[in-house]
Amino acid sequence: MNTIIKNYNLLVNRYQKIEVEITENEIHDKRVILRRIFQILAAYKMNPSKVKNGEKAFKLFGKLRDIQVQKMKLESIEQTAGVINYLAFLNETELELKEKVRKFCKKKELEFPAIKKKYKTDKSRIYSKTSKSLDKLIERVQSKSIDDAEDIHRIRIAFKKFRYRVEILSYIEPIEDSKLEMLKMFQDKLGEIQDYEVLINGIKKYCKKRKYEEDEMTELFEHDQNTLIENFDNQIELFTSVCKDVVILKKDIELPVDALNESDESELEVKQPDLNNEIESTSKNKISGIIESLVANIDKTENKIDNVE
Repeated sequence: MNTIIKNYNLLVNRYQKIEVEITENEIHDKRVILRRIFQILAAYKMNPSKVKNGEKAFKLFGKLRDIQVQKMKLESIEQTAGVINYLAFLNETELELKEKVRKFCKKKELEFPAIKKKYKTDKSRIYSKTSKSLDKLIERVQSKSIDDAEDIHRIRIAFKKFRYRVEILSYIEPIEDSKLEMLKMFQDKLGEIQDYEVLINGIKKYCKKRKYEEDEMTELFEHDQNTLIENFDNQIELFTSVCKDVVILKKDIELPVDALNESDESELEVKQPDLNNEIESTSKNKISGIIESLVANIDKTENKIDNVE
């Protein structure tokens, strides 16, 4: 698993190079890097708190980026009195947050743990965790119709967990760049819908506090958001197909002997996608059950990492 450690060290180096930067792009990049680092640590059963002040930084950067994204969208529309007032409020908030981020970054308070070569992680476990993330994502997509931003947000959270686990998988098993790019494209689409949600809720909160009319400011954004939601809903079959196509059950995974004796009556959640019609459905379910048994007892550390948004 030296490839995973190598990529971990590259991520740490990338973060350190932009540590003191606070532009919208750098703030976004730092959050993405931290999220990837958290997932790699999870592969080694390491708590995100091992990154000293990592969770604190992630939340602080998230607040600043939410403000910066709202500003970018507001600056692209007609500057009515309401928009101008809200922009002024955002500018003031941004200055305060930038100062907090600047002080935080100047102190270089983040410390990353070393992952030594002697640390072990299980290849079959990485496959299984990725497959389970896919299973939960598909279940979330199929559980109900996609009607609003709340439905999209739930899918987005499940998809992010899946995508970053796929990225770890790509460190040890070749995955076509085109497939990874498709995942990125869909994450960008889901992210843009969420950006509109942050903006709409921000405007509503601002107007309610000051007893302003919000309809004029939110109507345009709600229309654009609904259009994006409708477009995603129309592509849902492509979305699920792309996700399934990334995860292929490998036949060369070494499994412990005791896993082969696992009872067929146990409740299994992982469902491997049928991608090549060469594996019979019953065989796939049995193999999926064997792999699932390797990770049946998921520890609390990973649950905590999974909940980092």
